Amino acid sequence: MPRVPADERRADLVQAAIQVATREGLAATTTRRIAQELGISVGIVHYCFRSKEELLHEVIRVIAEAQVVAARAAIVPGGDVATSVRNAFLGFWQLVEATPQAQLLTYELTTWALRNAETEPLAKEQRASQLAGIEAILADISAATGCEWKVATDQLARMTLAITDGVTLGWLADRDTASAVQSLEAFADQLLALAV
Repeated sequence: MPRVPADERRADLVQAAIQVATREGLAATTTRRIAQELGISVGIVHYCFRSKEELLHEVIRVIAEAQVVAARAAIVPGGDVATSVRNAFLGFWQLVEATPQAQLLTYELTTWALRNAETEPLAKEQRASQLAGIEAILADISAATGCEWKVATDQLARMTLAITDGVTLGWLADRDTASAVQSLEAFADQLLALAV
């Protein structure tokens, strides 16, 4: 079997963990099951990640990063602020609809992490990563359009995360896409009122 570089192997393990967790649930996502998914030994998993918690930390980071990348990619430099804000939400929402099981996994990871003092920092890191990503999106919108925000971006990020989390979780329960999109559009209008 050819040797796989460690960075590539780590990325493969993260994707395997996401696949197992989205298909079989977080409880079934053991290092043994992840190794089986790739057809490798458990020892390779432990060589790349010191623990399951470290691997799940990377899963959280990868999923959160995908959300930010989707939103940022939809912002067009030189566009107006309204289009940029709406495009960012649209980019985010398209990812949610395309990867509902990965989105559900983010909530599972949060609640799992919060139930144990040893893993609680993962939930805090997940939230911090999401907030930092939203702040980056707001900075991108400012840079692309020349707008400024009337409210500090850390507060706008918290508001945005509360809305997107609520809308996403609601949609995962009822799959009412029209209502979810209407809610995001209504919040986009509120956000635009805070741009100058």
